[in-house]
Amino acid sequence: MKQSIQVSILGQQFNLRSDASPEQVHRVARFVEDQIAQVTSSGRAVDSLQATILALLNVSAAHLKEESVVGRSVTEDPRLILLVGKIEAALD
Repeated sequence: MKQSIQVSILGQQFNLRSDASPEQVHRVARFVEDQIAQVTSSGRAVDSLQATILALLNVSAAHLKEESVVGRSVTEDPRLILLVGKIEAALD
């Protein structure tokens, strides 16, 4: 059953609906924040939207590399689907 869970990313509050446990959703949010922080600390991004997109590209590249090693399709990985959903919600 989906539940509403509030997370903070880049200082903004988001109410996310998920079947995952609150701990898992918060773990995903922290992961997203960490990825964005890595991009911003490198000086590669000018603003938060650009940092978010660069972080998403980094995560996607890492996932696709892992996918090619493991042989799974992106559409078959529920973890990636959850993560992409969280990132999309954060961008809205």
